[in-house]
Amino acid sequence: MSALRKQPSLASLRNRVNLWRIIETDDGAGGSDFTLNSLGQSWARVGVKSNLFGSGAGHSQTARFEFTLRFDPQLAKGDLIEWQGAHYQIELMENLNMRNAYLLCTAKHIEMEGAQYG
Repeated sequence: MSALRKQPSLASLRNRVNLWRIIETDDGAGGSDFTLNSLGQSWARVGVKSNLFGSGAGHSQTARFEFTLRFDPQLAKGDLIEWQGAHYQIELMENLNMRNAYLLCTAKHIEMEGAQYG
């Protein structure tokens, strides 16, 4: 658990986001079909984080996004947050101060092509 952080105000959650779960099904031809199942909408605060991976000349920088939203017990690692038409896959989740009031979700941007919305 990280150190106690200041709890955000509700007014700071200014970005409307959609929450999705990826459902993978067999397509009958040896591949998979993906359907996005809606988990609802929420208000969020969005921040950009950068992480440095690797060492020496082989390192790369990848943008990570931190979404702060109201606690939602159905949200899980691997779910998607849709913000401004782009999709972000949740990599890490933290229950802020263990109070079930807010979630901090670290996510990476992913490309979604041909996904079906269910």
